[in-house]
Parts: sequence; structure tokens; C-alpha cells
Amino acid sequence: MPGNRRDYYEVLELSKECSSSDIKQAYRKLARVYHPDVNNGDTASEEKFKEISEAYAVLSNEEKRRQYDAYGFSGSLFDGINYNSVFSEFGFGDIFNMFFGNSFGGGFSSSRGRSARQPKGSDVSIETVIEFKESAFGTKKEVEYAVDINCEECNGTGSKNPGGIITCIACAGSGHVRITRETFLGSMVTTAVCERCGGTGKVVKEPCSNCNGKGYHRGKRKIVLDIPSGVNNGDQLRVPQKGNSKGTNSIPGNLLIGIRVKPLPGFTREASNVLSTLNISFAQAALGTRVEIETLDKTEEIQIKAGTQPGAKMVLKAKGIIPLNGARRGDHIIFINVVIPTSLSSEEIILLKKYAEGREEIVEDGPVGFFSGFKNAFRK
Repeated sequence: MPGNRRDYYEVLELSKECSSSDIKQAYRKLARVYHPDVNNGDTASEEKFKEISEAYAVLSNEEKRRQYDAYGFSGSLFDGINYNSVFSEFGFGDIFNMFFGNSFGGGFSSSRGRSARQPKGSDVSIETVIEFKESAFGTKKEVEYAVDINCEECNGTGSKNPGGIITCIACAGSGHVRITRETFLGSMVTTAVCERCGGTGKVVKEPCSNCNGKGYHRGKRKIVLDIPSGVNNGDQLRVPQKGNSKGTNSIPGNLLIGIRVKPLPGFTREASNVLSTLNISFAQAALGTRVEIETLDKTEEIQIKAGTQPGAKMVLKAKGIIPLNGARRGDHIIFINVVIPTSLSSEEIILLKKYAEGREEIVEDGPVGFFSGFKNAFRK
């Protein structure tokens, strides 16, 4: 036997105390990575795959595992290992379907019969624009879009007359054909969708002239969308089976609607809350006031307390967005911005100067141009 074999537990990245379930899971994980067909026939991957298959063939067999644990690589335990037997526990075809899905042209054949594939239409993607308040409360929106619809003349069959549809001779009506591939593991039988009939198992002998035998043609469709509250800009809604058709007995694709929310001046959104800024004067902040503001629902009057500081915030509970998940409605958060005037009249400057002197605050004499006016005012 070759002297460069690695310990089987090391090959499968396991400890000697591992269970039979651990061995199966480890093999499946490594097989996904190193199978040659996944790695474009890479020689190193093929050798690695042989190594993990050999380790699994031994460790998954209780008797062989006991012999290996007791005697290592000595003896005739490892002579003539049949790699195909690795898959016997799972079913030779099913294990690769489990590992690689459709990587091998539609999966391995099995003893179970296969029925013809039901055609499925493709999805249609469109976009609709809604107002900010509509995103908060939900709305209904009529949209029109281009889509493949069933042909009216042949009722979606694609045939000029009811007797013009025959069984596909290439797949005998099954919708699939068998493909045999030779690999280092031996012959491998896979199945693929029949190209002649597209997996339907049927062929149109006399095509409908209106749809050229397809069973569908391009048309327009209008539907009313029920857009829920809480949708955000960039969200996508899915309406099942309102997409493209492929004729009678097909499964229509889905309609995918991208949502674009128009901005509302003065409002921003943060999760289920809406944010806005309220500008007030220094006097209003110092003395307090009542002001009217716009909310998502209506115009409301709010009270600004005396001594309100710049950057303060007020929270109007449950005046924000109604969320998609039906949870509590968000809040309307108002940030207070105290606006400092950039220009003052001479009278305003005099009053502010007196205010500052009364509080023993040091201030500048005032903007250029008003300085002489201040001095004359205080001399009187």
C-alpha cells in the first residue's frame, strides 16, 4: 500500500470520537468543494476527491472503521476499494443531486418516473411612484404594464386546431432526456430538459398564426395595487402570477413592483419615525410660544416652553409611519432650531445691549455702521 496516505480522520477533518452522522456531514461538505466537475476537471481536486471518498468508504462502514482504528493501514482492508460503493447508502444518483443541484444537467435518473415539466413564465419588473404620505398610510395604485398574455385565438394552446398537439417523440412525452457521461467513477446517467418540446412533453404540429404557436403574445394589463403602509423608497412588492404567461397550463411569472417614494419637503424618515425641524427666534425660545406645525395627519398647534434650548427636540407620539408589520405607529420628532438674526435695527441693538448689561454680559458694540448710534443713544 502507498506510504503517503493521510489519516482518514484528518482527511475528513474529524476527531476519532466522531459519530457516523458527523462522518456523513463531513463527507458531504468536502464533496461539494472538491468534486472534479465542480472544479472543471482540475487534477488536484480529483485526487483530493478520491482521498475523501476513500476515507468515507472506510469510516462509514462500522466493521472497516473498527479494523482501521485497531490496525491502521495494514492488512487487506483497503485493497480494491470501490468508489461507487461510497454512494450506495444515499443512492448513487440522489447524492449528487443533493450536493450539486442542477450542475449536472438536471440531476441523475432514478427509478421513479418523471413527468413533463409545467412551463413557467418569467417575472415582469415595473416601477411606481407614490407620495411620502401614501408610504406612511398605504394606498391603492392603478398600474399598466406590458406583459405576455394568453393568445385569444388558440386559448393559449399554440395550436391552430385542437388536434394539432402531439406527443414529443424525442422524450416520449416525459419532457426529459437521458444523458450518459463517463467519469472516473464510471458511467453517470443524468437527465436534462428536452430541447425539442421545452420540457412540456408536447409539440405543436399546426401552429396558431396569431401567436406563431407560442400560445401567448405581447399585450397590456391593468391592475390595482394594494400598497401597504410603511413601504420605503426602494422596496419591492411581489404580486404572484401577474407576470408573463407561456400559454395554457403554464404557471405565470410574478409581477415585481419597485417603489419610489417622492420626498416631502421638511420631512425625513428614520425607520417608522418622521423627523422635521422647527425654526424659532431667540425671544420665542426664551419666553415660550405657541406655533402651528404640519404633521402627516394635519396642522397642529404645539407649545414651546420658556427656556427652550437650541437642539432640543419634541416628540409627538404615534404621529409617524404606520409600519408594515403592524407594530405601533412611529413618532413625529421635531428638532428645535433657534435662529440668530444676521442683521438688526438700531432699536433692536439698543435693546439687546441693555439686556446684556443687565445680565453683566460682555458683548461687542455692534455691527459697523451702528456704532455711533449706540454711543449717542446711551449719552441721552
